[in-house]
Amino acid sequence: MRDKRAEKPATIGGENGFDGSGSKLTRKDALSYLKRFPAQGRVAVAVNIALVLAGNSLVLWLLLTGRFRAAHLIALVIVEALLLVLVAMILQRLVPKRDWLEQPKPWRERLPVLGFMLVWISFAYGITLFIVHGYPDFFAFLRSTSAWTNAGLHWPLLYTLLLALVHAVGDFSHYRRVGGPFHSSVGHDAMARWLTLILGGIPFAMPFFAAAIGGFKGVEFIAKKAKVAPEQSVLAGVAMLVVAFGAFGVVSLLISNEVTGWAIGFVFAKLIAEVLIACFPLVMSQVARDGP
Repeated sequence: MRDKRAEKPATIGGENGFDGSGSKLTRKDALSYLKRFPAQGRVAVAVNIALVLAGNSLVLWLLLTGRFRAAHLIALVIVEALLLVLVAMILQRLVPKRDWLEQPKPWRERLPVLGFMLVWISFAYGITLFIVHGYPDFFAFLRSTSAWTNAGLHWPLLYTLLLALVHAVGDFSHYRRVGGPFHSSVGHDAMARWLTLILGGIPFAMPFFAAAIGGFKGVEFIAKKAKVAPEQSVLAGVAMLVVAFGAFGVVSLLISNEVTGWAIGFVFAKLIAEVLIACFPLVMSQVARDGP
């Protein structure tokens, strides 16, 4: 029977493309998700986050030492995102529409979002490549496949494809055993890449928000420990202004360092995107316990 749930979790275009959905999660959604991806517990999630941190530390080291250039990373993430979306689309076509997690939206609803994504990525990364002097490297990828192999990008792309195929086999095997709705771990992988592209398009904003929000929360915590209402304390207000100036100072420092600053900002945005996906099981477990 067709699944007629009115509320759906935000997904990557019905698990195969970005649609910008912001629907409210329900307990039924969470239980359906946990049926496919059982809760791993905080320790397992912490291990996943540690692996994400280690992987991004390696990427940052490769960028800072010049072994990996900015255009290489941008091209790699874009192609990985498109590759994962393609695999997810093919996989979903093997499943009857009645068992899709979301029914496809009309093109008149999807085109504005897809158009925005195309304009955003073109604009944001067009400016980025100009700032980091990456156009020669990027255009080389468009002219010859040897540029990809010379940069060594074929290995991470092959790994991404192999992992996507392994996940796809697992997704389809689980669906054949237990039925719908169909959940795609390949869709989760694609979501991480799309989030990286979105957040990475404003790489200096992520360190700013991290420094500002972290600083504000720290001031609030200290003020409350001192039994002072932060909104009524002159000292807390001054401390928050200092935090704000400090956050702008962090951004100014990153911008002044050009390629190095961009690398730090982009990898930080990539880290945030991947940590959000890694924490998704915890969110679903919480919604399953307390959600409507």
